[in-house]
Amino acid sequence: MSVNSSKAVAASKPVLDGPVEAQKPAVDYEALDPVKTHMVAELKHTVPLTSCRVDPTSRFIVAGAEDLDVHVWDYKTKAKRTLTGHTSWGRSFDFSADGNTLYSACWGGDIKVWDLREAEPKAKMTIPAHKGSARWVRVSPDQTKLATCGNDLLVKVWDLKSGKLLQSFSGHERHVYAVDFHPQGKQLVSQDLMGVIYIWDLETGKQTRNIDASVMTGYDKKFAADMGGARDLQFSPDGSELATAGITNVVNSFAGVQDPIIMLFDWKSGQEKTRLKPDKTFQGIAWGVRYHPDGFLIGAGANRSGKGELWFRKLEESEFFHTMKLPTAARGLDLLSDARHLIVAHSDKAVRVYRMTEEEKKKQV
Repeated sequence: MSVNSSKAVAASKPVLDGPVEAQKPAVDYEALDPVKTHMVAELKHTVPLTSCRVDPTSRFIVAGAEDLDVHVWDYKTKAKRTLTGHTSWGRSFDFSADGNTLYSACWGGDIKVWDLREAEPKAKMTIPAHKGSARWVRVSPDQTKLATCGNDLLVKVWDLKSGKLLQSFSGHERHVYAVDFHPQGKQLVSQDLMGVIYIWDLETGKQTRNIDASVMTGYDKKFAADMGGARDLQFSPDGSELATAGITNVVNSFAGVQDPIIMLFDWKSGQEKTRLKPDKTFQGIAWGVRYHPDGFLIGAGANRSGKGELWFRKLEESEFFHTMKLPTAARGLDLLSDARHLIVAHSDKAVRVYRMTEEEKKKQV
């Protein structure tokens, strides 16, 4: 059952081939049913995870953890490799279009570049990107640049091949949490601790406008600290909408007394379109947001109780149409290229793979 009611809409979707459904010529969107989402695989680690990403070809699943390493699983075989060299926890990852090269950002300030075709990858390049945490890394649509941001209040653009600094944007007054290229590749968006979103023109090197997401921050009186920042940021496939995930209504952030929120903005006007929140009983953080190619949105969050949830929202609706309970807190979310599977990094030391279709019947022996 496709989430979009129109079969014509589903039929017009691009073919998303990948190793998971390599024998199928196209994705059967009519078979999708987020309400039937269920776990199909579990990839275990030894300490809690902090983030996750899958490469564009769905060969590799990558996760950061509460250690100094980057952990890579082969999707087919589930074999695991550990990449060492970072000086702090890994928080953000991106890939080359062919999936062979991994870019990782750590809270130590560095960006590392890895060739995943090697049996035991060593970092082939290290970019000392930021003083303080390097919170985010993204590859440009044309595969020529990297964008990063960090605790030095700067947004930077680097040459992908040489690691040479091309541009440095200043203007944020608090730690910059997330950055991404617009799908057309001519603009960059960044969001900081206080919910300030800036848009940068890559051709002129100037800030062109800003978007108000100040609801995504708050002051924790108990610890006398500002809390906020984008935990995830993504454009819709056509670039017409921007989604950002985080927190709002902060009371005691360290205890998780706050509300998760996903905000959607019209890119052309910069105006807020909607604020998505789960059930009022859920207090915590929205850690992930993804646009599904069949026209619905997926969010993931961590509850103050230590549990987690996945949220599903149809196009243009103001509420989630389905909530799936997770065994533990979600700390990252991504989609596989087959459009049927998603991955979640969990606080209980595991990446779990979930399938968004009806559970397959077991074969009779």
